[in-house]
Amino acid sequence: MKRFGIATAFVLAAITAAPSAQPVKIEDAKDRRILQAFLGHVDALPGRLSKEYCRKLAAEEPEGYCWKIVPQLRMALTAYRLTGEEKHLAMFAELFENMRSALTKGPDGYAGWYGKPLPIFRNAAEANHKTDVIITSFSVAHAVCDFLEAVSADEKLAKKYATRRRQWLELIEDHLVGKWEQRGCYVDLGDGGAVFRTPRGLAASKAHLTQPANKHSKICRAYLALHRVTGNDHYMRMAIRLGVRFKRTLTLRDGHYEWDYWAPAGAWDVDPANPTKWKHWIGVEHRGGYYSLSMQMALALHHHGVVFDETDVRRFLRTQTAMCWNGSMDKPVWARVDGTRHEKYMRGEYMCAALAPFDASVERFVYTGPRQEERLKNAGHPWHGGTVAAGWLEGKYGWLPKAAGGKPVYAEFGRRFLAAPANEAFHEKLAFEVKPPGYRAPRTPKQMNPMPPAPN
Repeated sequence: MKRFGIATAFVLAAITAAPSAQPVKIEDAKDRRILQAFLGHVDALPGRLSKEYCRKLAAEEPEGYCWKIVPQLRMALTAYRLTGEEKHLAMFAELFENMRSALTKGPDGYAGWYGKPLPIFRNAAEANHKTDVIITSFSVAHAVCDFLEAVSADEKLAKKYATRRRQWLELIEDHLVGKWEQRGCYVDLGDGGAVFRTPRGLAASKAHLTQPANKHSKICRAYLALHRVTGNDHYMRMAIRLGVRFKRTLTLRDGHYEWDYWAPAGAWDVDPANPTKWKHWIGVEHRGGYYSLSMQMALALHHHGVVFDETDVRRFLRTQTAMCWNGSMDKPVWARVDGTRHEKYMRGEYMCAALAPFDASVERFVYTGPRQEERLKNAGHPWHGGTVAAGWLEGKYGWLPKAAGGKPVYAEFGRRFLAAPANEAFHEKLAFEVKPPGYRAPRTPKQMNPMPPAPN
């Protein structure tokens, strides 16, 4: 993979309106208390994310890196963005080195965090099989790229971390990200976009299974971050293909979008034990967190000026405000994207904070009133006052001001990408507007026509 030098990275990062080293101004007394408690949790990170813990979690639960370790790693970067204190960058580097110490190599020579698959993914015939996890690799890559983007905005810091930048990008490009394309986990669907599927060695119903939208979101946004750091158009193209795939699975009804948690993509998703069924169930998103992640993919691409335009954002907003939320600040009632509620098959708040710059009511709900009181009440909790507060504080004082009024924060990257005729033709070929009714899920393999064949 062709890499770009630090000078290019510095120029690219300067375009992004990356956070400066100046501390943010927080005048609200409650938010200052939330911040102070958060910084106390940041100080405790080295004791929690030790080398021993990183190795233990890799061996026992490699997917846990995505959900447990990466959010804590990001806390150090958030602390830097909020305070401008370089000690938090040094802490990020220390924590990531702890994570690197837990890397091992698989049979194909690629480095990763290998360990036991989750119980539902385990193949009884391969009891000792170890795997690494796609979303873990991409989530780590995304966090490190955000770190590199932040330090590249300061010439002194760019020089200070130049060696680590080269080392870390080599790890990301050649191992964490590049290996999944080489392993046959990536499938190009032509005009339908692209998907990633799980690796081999898992239970028959889980191996080479197309990833759901929320996991594609993590992959897509990592590619966008990698493009911003390296300037390599390959990564933007990969992100665009994944976004097009999500857009192809959107149903348009009464001016809003609906979508399922999972959508089959081809012959590899057919149940090997019963060719009349898919490996996975089809139904609307069943967790509020998944709902938010899926929408974040579309909004991230919109901020880069590709795939999703203002019409799409309006439709997503209508999903949020007309279908998923009753509009109440004090007594919110949540529903799935189709407006239905189910005691068993839905969990969590169906609120996407990434919509806040586009809608005043979403902004008020996420960042003021009861939600601010909730952050204050839980400020002492290591997770809610740490990782959850990190996202809340950075959203309110970092992202929201940059994206105010729905400003596409990374639009310059899209313009630079599309300025190349080949890239413009590539994007134009995949571009389309969702027309009613939009996507209709093939409930059985027989209903998918044509059926994309399994790649070699």
